[in-house]
Amino acid sequence: MSSDQTPVDPTKPDLEESTNVAKAHEEVTRNAAAVSREQQLRENGLEPVSTWIMIAGFIVAVIGGGVLFSSDSFFNYEQSVKPNYVRAQFDDGKAAIPMALAADAYMKKGAALYKNCASCHGPGGAGNGAVFPPLAGSEWVEGSGVVPALTIIHGLNGQIKVAGATYNGAMPAMADGWSDFDVAALIYYIQNSFGNKVGQIYSLDQIAEIRAISKEFGKKPMTASDLEKYLAHKFEAADLPSETMLNLKTGEVVDANN
Repeated sequence: MSSDQTPVDPTKPDLEESTNVAKAHEEVTRNAAAVSREQQLRENGLEPVSTWIMIAGFIVAVIGGGVLFSSDSFFNYEQSVKPNYVRAQFDDGKAAIPMALAADAYMKKGAALYKNCASCHGPGGAGNGAVFPPLAGSEWVEGSGVVPALTIIHGLNGQIKVAGATYNGAMPAMADGWSDFDVAALIYYIQNSFGNKVGQIYSLDQIAEIRAISKEFGKKPMTASDLEKYLAHKFEAADLPSETMLNLKTGEVVDANN
């Protein structure tokens, strides 16, 4: 055969007389190895997915689906806002006054203010051993609102008997710089929490009466004998009606229809 004859089958170079068989076989082997490597590279990343990864993905999908289908309750105004609160209305781009019924406004404000008292009287108003008296079931709390108000404004010094136990009062004044709304709200909160159920909603006019009594004592702390005089105190001003709407920020009475 001539040297320029094209091989009939390139994969079988030993059939051609002009072919260097050793070199041809070496080239075929080298090409086959390259093809094998390329095949391995193409299969990288196609390994079977771990069962644990599949389970984790399934759990995420289930949770995500649950959140998606229940999102109407997450973003539902009626379910996410406390009853008796009023949705803010907008007038000329300005939000209207945030309002709530008097009892709800006082409880919300009072709960925030009670954080100043909880370290001594406890989050649940149970007191702290023989040092700090309880507010729950206390005759001093459940009497006239004048008593807790004067205690908050002036503090307390000397012995006081609460629910049959004697305590050495050393309470500092707490209401320096407080508004009448602050005082009224804290009184209402402690008189209607921890199992106490006085129910009286103090008007700002009644707090003004308490301020007048407070002036008689100047800056001195209260004693048990001072407070005892006011356990049955009757206010001249009327209570705040339960249906009254209040400004949540200032405690002022507002007309919900305007």
